[in-house]
Amino acid sequence: MSGAQTFDTIVIGGGVFGMSSAFELARRGQRVAVIDRFGSGHEVTSSTGASRSIRVAYDHPFYVNLALEAIAGWHDLEARSGHKILHLTGQIDLGPAAKLAALADHVRAAGVEIAALDADGVRALFPEMHLLPHEGALYHAHAGTVLAEVGLMVLAQAAAEAGATILAPERVTALAPDGAGVRVDTGKRELRADRIVMAAGPWSGALLSRAGLDLPLAPAVAQVTFLDAPDLTERPGLAEWQAVGKDGADGGLYGHPVPGIGYKIAFDAGQAGWDSEVTSWSPDFVEERRLLDWFHARFPDVPAKVARTQRHPWTMTPDADFIVDEAGGDWGRRLILACGCSGHAFKFGPALGRLVADVAEGGAAPELLRRDRPGLLVQATATAPITR
Repeated sequence: MSGAQTFDTIVIGGGVFGMSSAFELARRGQRVAVIDRFGSGHEVTSSTGASRSIRVAYDHPFYVNLALEAIAGWHDLEARSGHKILHLTGQIDLGPAAKLAALADHVRAAGVEIAALDADGVRALFPEMHLLPHEGALYHAHAGTVLAEVGLMVLAQAAAEAGATILAPERVTALAPDGAGVRVDTGKRELRADRIVMAAGPWSGALLSRAGLDLPLAPAVAQVTFLDAPDLTERPGLAEWQAVGKDGADGGLYGHPVPGIGYKIAFDAGQAGWDSEVTSWSPDFVEERRLLDWFHARFPDVPAKVARTQRHPWTMTPDADFIVDEAGGDWGRRLILACGCSGHAFKFGPALGRLVADVAEGGAAPELLRRDRPGLLVQATATAPITR
C-alpha cells in the first residue's frame, strides 16, 4: 500500500449523489477524491441506465424548488460540455383527485404553470394515451427526461476538470476518525481528509454501520423497460399515481421518452432481495409482462415492442425523503450523509451537490432531509413505492 494521500473531502460513491457533490466541492476550491467500487454508471449501481424522469410536480415545496434548481444546473452543464442532457417534453400526471390537487397547489405556488386536462386535452398532447371516463389529469412543461448516462459522464468530467481525483474501480475497506479528520483505506491506498461524504447508494448502510451509525435504509431492486417506440420520443412523460389505502400505497407507474430508443416505463416500487456482491442483474420477465399489460391498456394502439429491460438498485428511507446531513455523534461534521435516494434522486443531480457541499462547509441541513427527523424513527421497507 502506498503512503497516505491527503484531501479536504473524500466522497465514497461515484453515482449522481457523489459525483455532483464532488464537482460542487471541487469548484469551491476543495481538494476532493471520489472512490467508487465499480466506476460511475456501472450496471449494478443506482445511477446506471440511459435515462431518468425529471419533473417539478411535487406535493412539497422543497422538491418543487429543488427541481427548478436542478433543471437550471443541468442546463449549465449542457452549456459547459456541449452535450445535450435534458429532453423536456412536459409531463402528464394521473391519479386520485387529492394527489393531483396537492401537486397543482405546490407547483403554482412556485410560480410555475400547471394545467388541468380532460380527455380531449390529454389527447391533444399525447394522442396515443387512453384515459378512462372518470380520470382527470395535469400537465406541466418543466418536465421530461434526463439523459442520465450523458449527465453522469458530464458530471464526472466536470469534477475532474475542477480538480477532483477519481479512484475507480476501488473498494473502501475501512473508514475511521483520525484525529481531527478521517482515514479511508481501500486495500490499494490509504487516504486522509477532513471529512467523508457517504454517497455509496445501497452500500451506504453497511459502510455506515461499520462506522457506528445505523440508519433505516432499505436497498431494493428496481426494474425498467425501454420500448422500441420511436413515435413516442417527443411525447410527454407520465406519472400515474395510485391511491393510498389504510395499509400503505398500492403503487403506481411512470414513463418518459428516451431519444434514440423510444419510451421507458416502470412500476414505482422495487423488489426485496438486493445483494451487495451481485455483479449483474437479470430481468424479471413476470414483472415485465405485468408492465406490458398495463401499457397495452393505457396505450392500446401502440405495439409494446421491448428494446431492453434492466434492473438496478435504489435505497428507500421510511418517508421516501433523502438524507443530507452531518452524522453527528463522535463523527460530527467529519462524516456527511448523502444517501437514501428513494427512487427519485437522479433528476436533482446538480442541486444535490449544492446541498451536500453546503452541509460539508458548515451549513444547516434542510429540515426535510435531517438524519434526526421523525420520519426516520421507523424501519424502511424495500418494496415501498415512490411517494414523492
